[in-house]
Amino acid sequence: MNSLISMDKLRKQIRESFFNPVLHFLPLLIFLVVDEYLGVYLAWNISFPVALTLMLYVYFVYNRLFNWHLLFVLLFLEVGILRSIQLSFSPSGLFDYLGSEVIFSFFLFSFILFRKHVQVHIRRIVPKLIPMTNNFVELNRLVFRLLVVMSVFILGKVILYFYDLTHSPYQQLLQCFYVGSLLFLFVYEMLRVFIIRAKLAREEWWPIMNEQGKIVGSIQCMLSLNDEKKYMHPIIRVLMIDKSMVLLQKRSYDSVVYPGLWDTVISNHVSMGETIERCIERTAEERFSLCNFKYMYLSNYTLEVEKESHYAFLFVSCQEAEYKLNYEYSDQLKWWTQQQIEEEFGTGIFTENFKVEYDLLLRSGLLESGKCECSCRLKQVIYEQSNAIKKDQF
Repeated sequence: MNSLISMDKLRKQIRESFFNPVLHFLPLLIFLVVDEYLGVYLAWNISFPVALTLMLYVYFVYNRLFNWHLLFVLLFLEVGILRSIQLSFSPSGLFDYLGSEVIFSFFLFSFILFRKHVQVHIRRIVPKLIPMTNNFVELNRLVFRLLVVMSVFILGKVILYFYDLTHSPYQQLLQCFYVGSLLFLFVYEMLRVFIIRAKLAREEWWPIMNEQGKIVGSIQCMLSLNDEKKYMHPIIRVLMIDKSMVLLQKRSYDSVVYPGLWDTVISNHVSMGETIERCIERTAEERFSLCNFKYMYLSNYTLEVEKESHYAFLFVSCQEAEYKLNYEYSDQLKWWTQQQIEEEFGTGIFTENFKVEYDLLLRSGLLESGKCECSCRLKQVIYEQSNAIKKDQF
């Protein structure tokens, strides 16, 4: 049941992080088309109810994006009001003939020119836990395409005006091109966003956690690693110890995080909808072909690394097994003595996570106890702490 709830949240997160930008402009596009054919009065009567309906839709379905959508409602009102003022002062002539498209194009060009400043303002009014990178990319793409359509349409109308062809078949042909282009953009964006959302739902998503270990959101993994903001994600870490030694892996040089460094053997991100236990078992099997893997909880900690922050759940295992190395993740395995680790500790060959974990391991006294058995100190000292991990967190 908890996983189902998490997946519902995941689908909501996908919708919010990949909002269809054409919905922002729909009332305004309707206003432009109706104004072109039927005049500004009917343009208001038809487009205004659409704007109100969309506002209610966004408020109830995309509540956390409502403030962002309000900016485009204001844009719709500004273009409509400026068009009405324009007609009251200049009821005929070139500017009346060019219509609302000139006003709209001015706003589109201004957005492209000052898009970085606009994006900074949008980030301030949107909850920080919503990844906005995809939304900005899609919005920028649509704005550019709309500006191209508007520019071609305005240029065509200027040519027709100066050649006195405003009532010729060329005028109707230009209008068909204009309406057809906008309709194509609308259908294309709707289909494109639907397909991308379906694709994202099949990709790996990571929970976003706060400092207290509570899940507050989710984000697609590669988007998180490339976003300007560092999100905190839950990870599992399992230290393998035997005879006062620690088994470490040399991470693959193709790894996105910590390439080529020595690290704890079993380490992975917990996926959205996945329990900690399932993540450990999956990682042990995928990377080292370990089945029926046994482990005990040691501690948890938080750490900020290069591209993200970690909320780490640290475990210890002393299970004797034959490790089959998966070279997709690791280049080498090696047992390290305490002396060897401390001699190389400050040379930069270990990950920052392992440095924290080695200190926790030393303070636990487990390295001094030597080989671990079911009845050894590992069970006595650590087992009581295992309840600190609540399965229903995930």
